[in-house]
Amino acid sequence: METIPITEAKTRIAELADRAQREHADYTFTKNGRPAVVMMSVDQYESLMETLNILDDPETRADLTESAESEDFTTEEEMAELMNARLGKDSTA
Repeated sequence: METIPITEAKTRIAELADRAQREHADYTFTKNGRPAVVMMSVDQYESLMETLNILDDPETRADLTESAESEDFTTEEEMAELMNARLGKDSTA
């Protein structure tokens, strides 16, 4: 996360917003040398909020913990094979 004085951010706001959206860059803007505000893309913000909402639900958090402890999960490779099979693609190609 890049830290930028808010006075500088004012002059570069369009550029910083474009980079936040396009590159998922995030910034801390300082006021009088202290962190004052953060800029990030809407996608990043929504993802962060969704994660916080999931982790805030005790039942969901317990389910995630139980699943992780039991090692009852699908690997990335297994998921790719499942998706390829569902889409009718040859996973060996």
